[in-house]
Amino acid sequence: MEVLELEGTSYTPKVVFDVKNKVFEITGDSRPEDTHTFYQVLIDWLSNLDSPSVQGDLKFKFAFDYLNSSSSKFIFKLISCLKNLESKDINFSIDWFYDEPDIDMKELGEEYAELADIKINLISVEI
Repeated sequence: MEVLELEGTSYTPKVVFDVKNKVFEITGDSRPEDTHTFYQVLIDWLSNLDSPSVQGDLKFKFAFDYLNSSSSKFIFKLISCLKNLESKDINFSIDWFYDEPDIDMKELGEEYAELADIKINLISVEI
């Protein structure tokens, strides 16, 4: 499967989805002008992930410095896509990083876990 790699900007997060090297991360600020167009590429990529192309467990890393409300909606859609991987017999884990004093970002990770009925590892980072 092709690697999906998008350089981060001041408005969009850095994205790396690489099955071969088992790197799956979204990091940085997320406040794109056209949230749907930006995140639909990621959702389509994950939707096309199938078990023959995956060897072993996958680890997804979410580490946002800032996430606007429209991005938040699409992050939930991405997490829902990950939940769908279970039906394809693809094992994965999700790490949700947040700055230690940023309780809102921690609570957002908790909310996603509850809404999607999925385990998300909440990881506090000291700043």
